[in-house]
Amino acid sequence: MQREMDKYFIGLILFTLIGFGCDKKPTGPDRVPLDGRGGGVIAYCYQPLTGNFNHQIYIMNADGSGNQKLIDADIGLNHHDWSPDARQLAAVGYVNQSTWSIYVFDAEGTNLTRLTTTTNVNDSEPHWSPDGTQIVFTRIYPNQNDRTEIWIMNANGSSQAYIGVEGFAAKWSPDGTRLIYQSSMGAGSDIYTCHTDGSDMQQLTDTVIDEWFPIWSPDMTQIAFNAYPTGDYDTSEIFIMNADGTNRRQLTDNTVSDGYPRFSPDGLLLAFTRSVSAQKWEVFVLNVDGTDVRRVTNSPLGITAINAVWRPEY
Repeated sequence: MQREMDKYFIGLILFTLIGFGCDKKPTGPDRVPLDGRGGGVIAYCYQPLTGNFNHQIYIMNADGSGNQKLIDADIGLNHHDWSPDARQLAAVGYVNQSTWSIYVFDAEGTNLTRLTTTTNVNDSEPHWSPDGTQIVFTRIYPNQNDRTEIWIMNANGSSQAYIGVEGFAAKWSPDGTRLIYQSSMGAGSDIYTCHTDGSDMQQLTDTVIDEWFPIWSPDMTQIAFNAYPTGDYDTSEIFIMNADGTNRRQLTDNTVSDGYPRFSPDGLLLAFTRSVSAQKWEVFVLNVDGTDVRRVTNSPLGITAINAVWRPEY
């Protein structure tokens, strides 16, 4: 009998260690499993369409539950990105009508800190390096016909440097070696990659339609982006292709505009924003094969939900 009891208690201890983990990850307030069935956590921009109200960053589960404001800032925040450890977010702060700057803040909505301070430029589209030590961003020059440059800085805002590439919305590769971005060096906007120092530029698309907001899948085998197959900027669609630019597939096909795709951490889903009516966008999710499109946000009247970004696994 004692021997059987000993086996029972040993089994109970092993179950506890295996089932709950000796090095358990933090879960956070809205953590749900990322299993490709709509799980995960998404941050998005909650944008009032009227009145003197700021854009703010909200967080929710990928099924739409647990929707809540992440930060209550004195300035408008948008075009955000999670740090790899999910402890911080970088975002664009609308300082005034002529100046946008890159800010960071803690995932609890505290310690909002301005990183870029150049005036009369629009710094936008921040994206963290996979090791969390650097941030790439786009600098837009409104007084120069909206010319765009790709810049990199340390995560604390130091060592800000132009890498010599005119492009927009650069994103780090998951292995940290390259950037992917869009550029209008040719007749339209195409997708390019380069090393993080701007060297070894490679063009991945060369089409008569404009492609925007490219991003690699977590395993770097695929690239998602949005494009305008009809040439009408009101009818953007979500596309996906192999990492070398081959096997291009259109995932959405409708008369509205779909844009800003972002992979879930498990690579099985894409979050994106869709125009559901004039000037009103909502967050949607679909499988990477284009199936099971589902709406996530149902914003109040006068509010639009844009720029959905998945929280990393950590």
